[in-house]
Amino acid sequence: MESEFYYMAKAKTLKKPQVKEIINPDFIYQPEGIVKIFIYTGIALVSVLLSVYYVYSANIVNASYGFPLDDPWIHLTFAKNLVNYHSFSYFKNELATAGSTSPVYTVILAAGFLITNNEMILSYALGIAFLILSGFAFYKLSSFEFGKENLYALLVTGIFVSDKWLNFISVSGMETTMYFFILIACAYFYRRRSAIPFAVFLGLVLWGRPDGIMFIGALAVDYVLVRQFSKPDKSIKLFSKQDFIKIGIIAGVIIALYFGMNLILSGSLLPNTYAAKLEYYKPEFRSRELFLKNEVWNYFTAGAYGIVMLGFVLSLLVTLFDLFKKKYSPNTLYVVFILSMVFVYWLKLPYAHRFGRYFIPLIPFMILLAGIGFRDFSKLAGRYFKSRKLTAGLTSVLLGIIIVLSLGNYYDNKDNYITQCKYISDRHVSAAIWLRDNTQESDVIGTHDVGAIAFYTGRKIIDIAGLITPELITKISEDNYISYITDYMKKSGVTYLALQKEWFRVVNQPPLFSKTTPSPVEKVDVFKFYPDKTHILSRIVNSVIMDAEERLQTRNPQYVQGAVQMLSRSLQYDPNSSLTYLMLAYGSSLMNDNAGTEKNLLKAVELYPDYSEALLQLGAFYKQTKPEESKKYYERYVKLNPADRKTAEQLNAVNKLLKPE
Repeated sequence: MESEFYYMAKAKTLKKPQVKEIINPDFIYQPEGIVKIFIYTGIALVSVLLSVYYVYSANIVNASYGFPLDDPWIHLTFAKNLVNYHSFSYFKNELATAGSTSPVYTVILAAGFLITNNEMILSYALGIAFLILSGFAFYKLSSFEFGKENLYALLVTGIFVSDKWLNFISVSGMETTMYFFILIACAYFYRRRSAIPFAVFLGLVLWGRPDGIMFIGALAVDYVLVRQFSKPDKSIKLFSKQDFIKIGIIAGVIIALYFGMNLILSGSLLPNTYAAKLEYYKPEFRSRELFLKNEVWNYFTAGAYGIVMLGFVLSLLVTLFDLFKKKYSPNTLYVVFILSMVFVYWLKLPYAHRFGRYFIPLIPFMILLAGIGFRDFSKLAGRYFKSRKLTAGLTSVLLGIIIVLSLGNYYDNKDNYITQCKYISDRHVSAAIWLRDNTQESDVIGTHDVGAIAFYTGRKIIDIAGLITPELITKISEDNYISYITDYMKKSGVTYLALQKEWFRVVNQPPLFSKTTPSPVEKVDVFKFYPDKTHILSRIVNSVIMDAEERLQTRNPQYVQGAVQMLSRSLQYDPNSSLTYLMLAYGSSLMNDNAGTEKNLLKAVELYPDYSEALLQLGAFYKQTKPEESKKYYERYVKLNPADRKTAEQLNAVNKLLKPE
């Protein structure tokens, strides 16, 4: 017996170290009743306060309300014409076209015009309202994903409402907050397997934006995996056969109406904007490598996003691990959507637009995945160290840090919003007001930025970028496009042009309107269009000139010589550009080539007799060696620019040289 007890005791001793202490790392918190009301009220109040603060700050500094993009006025113009002429058109009841990226947003704007005619109040109100709805939907989705651990849902929602770009875009007059409300709500009802509301929001995805096709694709990929992994895992909930019938009918009808509208209006399944931007921003014109570096990686790692990216990577790794283990991961939908969006833009349209607005709808899902990633990582750490407090504390601290950094980024981004609103106001709005006040109702305007100009002038627009003129889209990237569009504008009765030099540049004639701004980039100039005289540079020649300008500014002899060679070769494509000769004169001057400087300046003036800058340079060039010539060119310049006192003084100095006292 003694020996038996000995061995029993020994066995127990040996087994004891093999018993692992199991802890439950879940941090249970489920708000109920009045607490939930306070949560939703808080989401709404914070969203209103943060977004309105941007508008208030911009109005104080700029002394006007504005948008940081020209595009909002495209929606507003379609909406106004829909109300006034009952036509989805861009000019009265003419130019009916599928030129709106988000037709459902345009329809909502049109309904808003029945309440107020103030385009700013209407756009701000809708943007903020959809931001609030998005906040509600995001909290609901987060609560579902985190289950009973609602504290984490509250923390990621805090990141959402404090995000710099979500608040920025809410008061930018764009459809974006409505779009990611549709996406978030669609994801929520999909995850809940609520067939009818899911079907409605699924159908609305494309009505929100055409790139929503990637979200629909991500849903399809996710559900294929759900079906596959539900066989061994009976806890995974599926849609029933009846659910699929409901989804197919409801979503199918809504999507069919979308395709049908586009087909009737423009002869294609997708809006004009989609095809036009794909054509204009072809990958051969932009670097895919720089796109990934600057517009994806740098964008999603700046400020608080650096920590969000870390959480996203953790979720991505968990998703891949689960897939390797043949286990379904709830992260799949969000991961596939984000990666497919980046991939498709990289492949077809390596351009995220100003302040990365094409990628802003990804931010809510990046935030959600970051929260899930940190939660999962913290649970692993908690199990390893056998500490439930570590799990809850680590997740809360990491998400809390993001909230603090996000608020700092939000405040810093205020100045960006102010600057961008002024930028658009100084260019697009000011040009639109000038055209409204200085043209006739019968005038036709050719431009590539059709928003503010169309809305404020009420004039007929010929969109040379193809957004509202689909017949031009297939011609945009052709070498002879300038010749084609010039003939097209002649036939269309165009009388004025409003252009940015970075897109299309007119030479050999002065602008009628050109507002001086601190930044010369993308300044809108207005020209009178003379059918047989107005000279627009081809895309190739304009690109060469812009490249040469940058090289000449360095004053580096090697770059200067390269610029001169490029400009000289461009004369083979366009020998009648006075600007090219002026740039060649600058290059020759930097190379101390006086003969080349003189020859090119004279040629510039020959092509464009009233070329102020060339006349000024010739006056200065001849001042010491040929004062008579200097006087001639200075006089011509002063006649064109009587307010330039400095040059008038130079002319007086030349006169004294010719007639000393």
